[in-house]
Amino acid sequence: MHKKQFQNTFFLIFLVLTSLTSAQQIYVGVGLGRATFEDYENSAGVNTLNDAGFSKPIEPLVEGGLRLNIYKQRLKLDIGVQYYKHQINTSFYAGNTRIPTTYSLGYVGLKSGFTFVFLRWKKATVQAHLHVSKDFLVFGTNRYKEVVVDVYKERTLNRNLLILHRGFGFDYEISNKISGYINYNITTGSSGTNQDSTNGETYILAAKGIKIGILFRV
Repeated sequence: MHKKQFQNTFFLIFLVLTSLTSAQQIYVGVGLGRATFEDYENSAGVNTLNDAGFSKPIEPLVEGGLRLNIYKQRLKLDIGVQYYKHQINTSFYAGNTRIPTTYSLGYVGLKSGFTFVFLRWKKATVQAHLHVSKDFLVFGTNRYKEVVVDVYKERTLNRNLLILHRGFGFDYEISNKISGYINYNITTGSSGTNQDSTNGETYILAAKGIKIGILFRV
């Protein structure tokens, strides 16, 4: 519990401090991504999930935020918000029986991190990014057989995750005021073990996605 409180406090302080810097760019974007549960263990320390043979649906996301120049237009601070959905098709074992189940989840996240431009050519730039976000479950269901479980209300999944983002992106300057961007993003978020999850349950929520959007210089 103390570790969770420290993480929340540190992240909020960092977000407030970074927001005091004046913005050079505002961005809005949309994207698509897919997710899985990795390294799942139940309260007995056993992985009872098996997603072999199941499809990984692609789900939408939206984002917006600020990019703040730190050093010579090469190192930038990125702070923003995002909303996204995941549908995860998997199965669990009841004895020797494999039972298909589907998780439908929605999250809102606050992110902050850095973007480093390592290649610039005419109006185009290529960059790497590393962000951390605090993501909050806003709705969720788990469906199997004829049963529908509200995982938000029942608290059978963690309501908040600390997520690491990393990836690469490409920007292209359309005019003096407007640029377009495309990013490839990989995320991993650990549930840890706390009172918001089923007792003793741990897992990693892993996702990959592509985002496109517009940057406005201010």
